[in-house]
Amino acid sequence: MKIRNILASALVVGSLMASTAFAETVVKVTLIDKMGTPDLSKPLGLGMGMKADMSTAKMGININPKTAAPGNVRFDVTNLASNLVHEVLIAQITDENQLLPFDQGRNKVDEEAVRSLGSVSEIDPNKTASLTLDLKPGKYLLYCNVAGHYMAGMWTVIEIK
Repeated sequence: MKIRNILASALVVGSLMASTAFAETVVKVTLIDKMGTPDLSKPLGLGMGMKADMSTAKMGININPKTAAPGNVRFDVTNLASNLVHEVLIAQITDENQLLPFDQGRNKVDEEAVRSLGSVSEIDPNKTASLTLDLKPGKYLLYCNVAGHYMAGMWTVIEIK
């Protein structure tokens, strides 16, 4: 009877450890517009590494938590915009001060020059979508690449450590 209890306890502990090892971190991602439909026909200069005054950003991405453990990370993305479709692309970066290659004519990040690890595209207002990635330690950029949105301040960085 005593051996059976010990084995049962070991089985429970082992299964709890296994489920913890395969658990994923959930990051809540909120896409926000700070003022209706701003004029985004020209780049507003609020991209990553531009040292701009982000308090003037017309759009943004909030994440919680801002750091996560390596392994499976699920991004639950909610578009809180009243009337704009958004997307989220995720790319590994080496430095938050780096400038992304930007196509001025299209008013978008050059996605071919920035290797995206995954994306959630065309998220309608007040809708939610998810994406799970297996991430290694490092910094990752989350950004919206609908024309004008990135330069309007719609980006953030998460650190995996």
